[in-house]
Amino acid sequence: MDKVSGRLVVAILFLLWAVIGFSGYFNVANSTATTSQYHVSDSTFKMSDWWKVNQSTNDSITFDNRNNMPHSTMRGDKVITLSLTQYTDSSTFESKEKTLNNSSVGYVILNNENITIEGIKVKFINSTDSNNTNTFLDYYFQKNGKYYSIQIVGETFTVNELLDNAIKNTIESIISTIN
Repeated sequence: MDKVSGRLVVAILFLLWAVIGFSGYFNVANSTATTSQYHVSDSTFKMSDWWKVNQSTNDSITFDNRNNMPHSTMRGDKVITLSLTQYTDSSTFESKEKTLNNSSVGYVILNNENITIEGIKVKFINSTDSNNTNTFLDYYFQKNGKYYSIQIVGETFTVNELLDNAIKNTIESIISTIN
């Protein structure tokens, strides 16, 4: 084997080692996240301890990610809030969803679609304020004869940075465990 081939083999082996090492690290990092059980109205659900309760009423609970949520150093102290609401009846639920669907002054709907999360049909509405400073992710769904909405609000860069991982996992956890 000549010098170039030898270096190429060493480089490929190093890359494979790095990929395997990093994938193992991230699998361990994700598996060590702990969950806690929370209550809203007559429902319970589980979600990651990355979120901390900052306000709670009988029919809604609000969390923020100020402590422990995975993020890059670029996010700094930017806070994302998550609110879960349980509605008492379908008419209140549908009214809230319809109001949000009809974009109000100062807000622009970026995406409005029906999706399936953990086997549940979900109405997803992604909107932003007119300055594109804050992003709003709204999820409306029905499960076990009960009606819910989840709203996530944060600075656009911060929400988009976490959308594919931590937020997605949080939404899936809530929807799959709520009863």
